[in-house]
Amino acid sequence: MTSVDPEKGIPLHEEDKPPVLVHVTAPANLPAGYTFEAQLNGDPERTFTVEVPEDGVKEGQVFLTPLPDTLDGPRLNVPTGNWKDGLFGCFSLGICHPTLWCAICCPQILMGQIMKRLELTYLGTPGPVAGTKFTFKVVITLVICYIIYSTALEFAAAPYPVDAVPLYITIMSVVGSVLFSLWAIYSMCRTRETIRARYSIKEEHCKGCEDLCCSFWCTCCVVAQMSRHTGEYENYKATCCTETGHPAGTPLAV
Repeated sequence: MTSVDPEKGIPLHEEDKPPVLVHVTAPANLPAGYTFEAQLNGDPERTFTVEVPEDGVKEGQVFLTPLPDTLDGPRLNVPTGNWKDGLFGCFSLGICHPTLWCAICCPQILMGQIMKRLELTYLGTPGPVAGTKFTFKVVITLVICYIIYSTALEFAAAPYPVDAVPLYITIMSVVGSVLFSLWAIYSMCRTRETIRARYSIKEEHCKGCEDLCCSFWCTCCVVAQMSRHTGEYENYKATCCTETGHPAGTPLAV
């Protein structure tokens, strides 16, 4: 697939493609230009040199830095510069593809797989290895708890006529739905924002709020696009019941 510069509309050669960017946490207060060694995904055997950007960094600050092309080790091939395909390319992998049905039936599960694939927290943000280790399990737990909660309230309301359901049941139902929806939209928005930052993908529409608008209005299409972009389904099988959406042993995306 040939990448295209979204602004100029001209093909990008391999050497012109933006580098993959990774989030790094500053180990101390460091001045601009200072270099130190960082580990990729917490792997001590995959280290690379990081140069502190202009204005320096403070201890604990998270910033983006280019990942060297020379870094060894397996990883999923994720395009940079632009999305692998369009927002509405949901059927590009076929009508029976697991990611399509997962996006339709339970987009939060697919989002959890993407988060785990990218080593993000359950809020869609970069975090330390300890904070991202159980991301998929946390997402699954939130989804199951919400299903149990809403189902229990439906059973509690079942004996009453529609116009006589106790107020406390209605309030609990509304509050639960709002809280779950806020988490789902926020975490999806942050996940998309992280992907765009990491792979140098610019906003094309609704600049400044594209991630929020897409996550709110086109949830299924957004999560399916993110899954196709960060998953290498051409070489690795898609699965619905694994933490990354790929078979066990498949490399993670950077």
